[in-house]
Amino acid sequence: MAELKDKIRHTLTETRMVLPGTQALLGFQLIVLLMHGWDKLPRSSQYVHLLALGATAVSATWLLTPAAYHRIVMRGEDSEDFHALASRFLLAAMAVLALSITGDYYVVARQITGSLLLSAAASAFLLCFFYSLWFVLPLVTRRLKS
Repeated sequence: MAELKDKIRHTLTETRMVLPGTQALLGFQLIVLLMHGWDKLPRSSQYVHLLALGATAVSATWLLTPAAYHRIVMRGEDSEDFHALASRFLLAAMAVLALSITGDYYVVARQITGSLLLSAAASAFLLCFFYSLWFVLPLVTRRLKS
């Protein structure tokens, strides 16, 4: 069994793996508002993008929260409670990040295909794909190993 210090280090390393992609996505989502053609998107697609942008901001915030919490509340000390909190923030951030990615995927798919139904179905499939690999597979594997 890993020591607490190692478990916390692994959790914070995993957070640092997800954070750059989330930050890059947030930047692209903000830039798209300034691009030519934004105003030509259907209003519903603009709202989906707005929700996706919000989800990315929430995800980035949740990824950054454990570092601040560890420094301010824990004063840099490790505890099981902090490890559990950091793990929950990481998983919640990934769940919301999947929503953000699939939301913007919907906007792009709708713009390319012109089909609301096809875009919604493809986005739902993508969301299921993310959740299957990020949550269902690990939970099933953990259950089978125990």
